[in-house]
Amino acid sequence: MSVLIDLAGRRLAQCVQQGSGPALLYLHGAFGLEWSQALIDELARSHRVIAPHLPGYGESDGLEGINSFNDLSVWLDELLDALDLERVILVGHDFGGAAAAEYAALFRRRVDRLVLIAPYGLWPAGEPLPDIFGLTPGALTRLLYADAMGPHAEAFNAPLPDKAQQDAAVLRRRQALIAAAKLLWPIPDKGLRHRLYRITAPTLVMGGSDDRLMDAAYIADFTARITAAQTATVASGHMIPQEAAPAAAARITAFLHACA
Repeated sequence: MSVLIDLAGRRLAQCVQQGSGPALLYLHGAFGLEWSQALIDELARSHRVIAPHLPGYGESDGLEGINSFNDLSVWLDELLDALDLERVILVGHDFGGAAAAEYAALFRRRVDRLVLIAPYGLWPAGEPLPDIFGLTPGALTRLLYADAMGPHAEAFNAPLPDKAQQDAAVLRRRQALIAAAKLLWPIPDKGLRHRLYRITAPTLVMGGSDDRLMDAAYIADFTARITAAQTATVASGHMIPQEAAPAAAARITAFLHACA
């Protein structure tokens, strides 16, 4: 079910809601919510999953007022107020992982447990992260997927038979990258490394065994900066919610139950 939620009378958030149980707020990656739907379906087996389209995605407006992760954290806080959720399990992938970490550091008393899936937010000194905004489609696919010729990568690039649908898909991809680039480009490190110590929620940082964007050293560095964090690895490239949804959901669910 997709609904539009009024945020303090100033902007709208489009949210997908599925399942029942403890409330879990899921924040999608740079390419949009559709590439996390498989993981959302899995998590909704045991949780009430609320997955907003972040500002600039779907029908969520207000991107012009989002100029920092602080602004995005305020947007998320207003969303929780509108949903009447005082505390929540927070899960984020990629761009949404950075947003989740920032929110958990700033509004830590509202986050019960935290899962960060291949999160942006740090900028390694030795080998900086590749720039996803400047790659050709082929190079981007090879970076994001463990198997660049497999069905998940094919779905990411598949042309639609109807021209109007294809044009709409191209426009969504372009709008998604514009929205993400506003906070991630040219360098996605906005000082989060100096705030990660503030996170008090039990935290799981998950990486993909074949992630060419964020390797094991990056995931280990991210984990080490959070006091109550542990690491998990699943067989996947960077697009874990799409490539490894059942395995990721099983690991997340086990973590959430262990910390309940």
